[in-house]
Amino acid sequence: MLTLRNHSLSPRMLLILVSCLIVLEGCGFRLRGSMGGELALPPLYIQSSGSNPFVSELRQALGNTQTQVVSERSAAALIIGVGAEKLNRRVLTVDAGGRVQEYELHYAVSFAVNDASARPVLGSQTLSERRSFEFTGEDVLAKEAEELQIYQDMRRSAVRSAMRRLQALSIPAVDKTAIDEGVIDTGDVDSNAVDNNAIDVMP
Repeated sequence: MLTLRNHSLSPRMLLILVSCLIVLEGCGFRLRGSMGGELALPPLYIQSSGSNPFVSELRQALGNTQTQVVSERSAAALIIGVGAEKLNRRVLTVDAGGRVQEYELHYAVSFAVNDASARPVLGSQTLSERRSFEFTGEDVLAKEAEELQIYQDMRRSAVRSAMRRLQALSIPAVDKTAIDEGVIDTGDVDSNAVDNNAIDVMP
């Protein structure tokens, strides 16, 4: 990690740094979590039940690519069905007095991709994350905020994993005349139904 303390970069040094970044980009280097404009899928529609923060994050990530996310299912060639998020925690360690010292936080969300005629393109996938979380019982509000931040970090990691799986898809050219009113039943992508495809992404 480059740390600058009370120093300003000279024009020459700035030029060198920019040149290095350009060379790294040309060699295929990407900042962590960045997909840039590489993902270029046919127009897609994201379907989920109720408010889902994962969907908001996924939509934002797709907005930085060449893939168009449409607001009408009838205009989509691909349908991404997203299941509800699952947030859980369990006691990991306790002290001699039986007081909790550490929790394990668990985040999971599932999704699947069908074409406009409801034919499977990417089978049900479960994205799962686990993180440990120290809990002293002091400053409860600060600990609650820290727990929410950890869940947010796990959600963003799950979005990056979803983007990698979408990027790996090999999608043939889609004839627009084939786009119809195909619907994905979000019940098919419920996280309880896809345990066989679960992958834990450990920090």
